[in-house]
Amino acid sequence: MTLKFDPILLTAFALALVRASAWLFVSPPFNTRMVPATVKVGIAASLALAAAPHIAGPDIPLATGPFLAALVTQALVGITLGLFTMILVNSLQAAGALIDLFAGFSLAAVYDPLNQSNVAIFGRFYELVAVTLLFTTNAYLLLVNGWFRSFKVVPAHGLGFADLSNVLTKNLGQFLVAAIEVAGPVLGCLFLAEVTLGLLSRAAPSLNVFALAFPLRVIVALVVVALAVPLISPAVSNLVRDAMAPLGVG
Repeated sequence: MTLKFDPILLTAFALALVRASAWLFVSPPFNTRMVPATVKVGIAASLALAAAPHIAGPDIPLATGPFLAALVTQALVGITLGLFTMILVNSLQAAGALIDLFAGFSLAAVYDPLNQSNVAIFGRFYELVAVTLLFTTNAYLLLVNGWFRSFKVVPAHGLGFADLSNVLTKNLGQFLVAAIEVAGPVLGCLFLAEVTLGLLSRAAPSLNVFALAFPLRVIVALVVVALAVPLISPAVSNLVRDAMAPLGVG
């Protein structure tokens, strides 16, 4: 029995597989040792199977030279999309890092073997919350939909890099603003705590303000973060929706 394959469909699958694999191997939480490589390849193959029939067309390169060039293009596009997702999650981690810096927890940074980096308490906490919210809400569906829509911005035969880079650079500033907005309430309360300690030191010079500063910052940070955690979910959903809007996802 002879099996027959459509060369255009098979080539489209290979190109989509490279883009999906590059995207998943860079995107959190798949870029950690926590997810086995076989799971990443399986998810990438599933995405490629779903995308291949839609991107197969006369523009798909079949010659060896153009095909290899298209493979490199798909890898670059996948890495770019993965960096986009990483920046999205790291915007929440940056908010936690700001809290660690102002509350004094940055001195207690420990090594994270999964991310292979030093992280403090709230930086790691906000990162885990962001990843959890991506899968407990519809945010991950928007990201997957954005991956499929990326073939319209940069087709499988490799055009439109300027459009994709434009989307990425526009969203970078939005992520930085989001980090400040998420950490804003806690940073504001910590600033008020510092002002209060300054007034106490002026009113009672004999009072050991330095001994009170650290426990006060810890208490304020814990209380305000506990009150602000429920607000992170809609913030993540809005951030993902606004970020994917240039790709036609919303």
